[in-house]
Amino acid sequence: MTHRIALAGLHMECASFLPHVTHRDVFEACTVRGHAVLDRFRGSNTVMGGFLSVIDAAGAEAIPILHADGGAAGLADQAAVAEYRAEIVEGLLALDGGIDGVLLHLHGAMVTQDEFDPDAMTLDVIRSAVGPDLPIMVAFDYHANLDAASIDAATAAFGYRYSPHIDMGATGERAARCLLRTLAGEIRPAMALARPGLILPSIFSATDLAPLKDLVAEAARQSGDSVDYRDMSLFAGFAYADVPNCGASVVAVVDGTKATAEALAAELSGKMAQARAALSSAAPVYGLAEGIERALALADRSSRPVVVLEHADRANDSTHGLRMLLGAAERARIAVPFLWDPGAVRTAMQAGVGGEVTLALGGHSAPLAGGPVTVRAKVAAVRSDFTYRGTGAMRAGSEVRLGDSVLLDVKGLMISVTSLSQSAIDFDPFHQFDLDPADFDIILLRSKTHFRAAWEGYAAGIVIVDTPDYGPADISALPYRHARP
Repeated sequence: MTHRIALAGLHMECASFLPHVTHRDVFEACTVRGHAVLDRFRGSNTVMGGFLSVIDAAGAEAIPILHADGGAAGLADQAAVAEYRAEIVEGLLALDGGIDGVLLHLHGAMVTQDEFDPDAMTLDVIRSAVGPDLPIMVAFDYHANLDAASIDAATAAFGYRYSPHIDMGATGERAARCLLRTLAGEIRPAMALARPGLILPSIFSATDLAPLKDLVAEAARQSGDSVDYRDMSLFAGFAYADVPNCGASVVAVVDGTKATAEALAAELSGKMAQARAALSSAAPVYGLAEGIERALALADRSSRPVVVLEHADRANDSTHGLRMLLGAAERARIAVPFLWDPGAVRTAMQAGVGGEVTLALGGHSAPLAGGPVTVRAKVAAVRSDFTYRGTGAMRAGSEVRLGDSVLLDVKGLMISVTSLSQSAIDFDPFHQFDLDPADFDIILLRSKTHFRAAWEGYAAGIVIVDTPDYGPADISALPYRHARP
């Protein structure tokens, strides 16, 4: 018997303190439907790529409905999310011949104007559509905010183990293997969730930082050591979504009883709670001026670039670091990849390659982003409707969409500016503009953890700077209204 497996995804990470809403047009720029899902994701390090790898190897039939992605920004628009939900349900109900199971990709930190946990609602409406018995396996982001209600409608839930998310494909494979083994009658999954009562800043959620590294390793070890089926997921949570279930969690899936799953989840969650102090101070963070001076001093005696990490930026357009680095352009070779500013791109493209433009660059997204910086720039390169396939460890094979994009030369300081917001996390932002990262002394990034897969071990140093933006390391400064104390 050939199993028929429906595939769907609705994915966005929402920093609810940001004052803007992400509408349907942003989702649609990265949304694919039907057979196009197979073309987009097959062979990629994505959850969908992992789903498809296992389905294809087993000779099962993949029935893709849609995958919608709003990226990482402010609130997701309620109307858009409701429309995508309805489209998924309509697709499931319209399938001739029925289905044997559902594989679903959600983020776990989506928030809308009206819903604190829209991913839970998405699961609920799908469960209502397919009935109480059809297995639904869901893969979540490592930064998901989850409580028991979030996953109540799922048969089993799985999360990325690592940040940088180098195992997105492997997570999809874990979910798909569990589904196929369930359909074969080999296992009957039971699931439980535990919460350590900890909200962790994203900058400290990198899984190569101790003691988180050891906790993540234990989750992986427990998943593999037992002769019985067992899967453990540790979720760091997403501190910048002000919701009641904000914070870390542990999910255990076992072939056995719910009591067994509860005990496993509680044990690992308890170890997280005990490590609270160390988890909350896992790396040094500097003020902006001190950090940049430290990076410049390190670059003076290094042959490789130094990364300055402006991690509090949530929209890829903060100008705090850029403004200060402009004053250092004569002292060091500096690169600022993937600054988001569609208006600046339009002006630069009108000037064309070799043209000179005066721009109010960046800082448009929100009041805390630093405000625009006025620069006189030479247009060094233009990329129209720019899309490429990632080559880094995290984005390998994935489609990266930037829209119209330009490379600007501001007195030797090189800035790539994009129309669609994407974090620069690997070497692709340089290679795609015919640049070599080794040619620079200072590189300003806005990633939180994902940059580490490429830059840790390559850069001469990583200097984390805090800026007055929407994703600070000191989360006590945030005006929480709904997260639990």
